[in-house]
Order: sequence, then structure tokens, then C-alpha cells
Amino acid sequence: MTAARRVTGWPERLAGYVAARASLPFRWGEHDCITFAAGAVEAVTCWRPDMPTWTDARTALRELRAIGGLAAAVESAGLPELARATLAQRGDVVLIEPELRRSFLAVSLGHVWVAPGAAGLVYGPMSNAACGWKVGHG
Repeated sequence: MTAARRVTGWPERLAGYVAARASLPFRWGEHDCITFAAGAVEAVTCWRPDMPTWTDARTALRELRAIGGLAAAVESAGLPELARATLAQRGDVVLIEPELRRSFLAVSLGHVWVAPGAAGLVYGPMSNAACGWKVGHG
């Protein structure tokens, strides 16, 4: 578990982080769900969790299988799991498990989540979150 706390001005820092990436296309290892989530944690706490990295989909799938998936990657980076995804607050990391696609990490903005998409950031309802992790709060 990390001792990182939310820093003064974290809401503005998170909003700036999201705005700066709004039109960036998805890129493995540069702007994928895990690098986006790690960057959001850093924006909120000034601490960047040690998350796995890769350069392509094949490597990502292989590494995620080896470590036990996205949830295991987040937990091994030191973020404490929320009791329920519905408890996620703005700035927390959540796991989205859509019916027709692979799972991915996103960042809670309160009533919606945000994550990298093919042509820029995509948003969805927090009701899609399967689980989540606290970022810088008790």
C-alpha cells in the first residue's frame, strides 16, 4: 500500500492531465489504459505507481497473463482496492469490463470514467466499473 496522499490542487491537476490527453490516440506503452491510469495517479498525488510497460498488444497480453491481469498489476503497484466500485471517487482508478471487449483501466471523474480510445479519450458511465482502487485517500 502506498502512503501517497492527494496534493493541494489535485482537482485542477487531474483536469489538466485529462484535457492535455483529450485528443491523443491510443498507443501501446505511451497512451494506453495502464499508462493513462498511472499518469492520473501522479497528477492527483505527485507519485507515479510502478506499472508494467510494453510496446505492443502482443507483449501487453503476455505480460498481463504472467502477472495475473490488470487488477493484479494495479494492486502490485500499491493502490488499495475499494470495497465496491460504486465507492470510487474522482481520481480513483477503476476496471471496466465491457461485454464485447477486453477489460481496461479507466479513471473516475465522479459520475463517469475516462480512458484512452482509438482517436482520443472516451467516457462511460461508472456503472460499467467492476472494481476500483483508492488514489491518495483513506
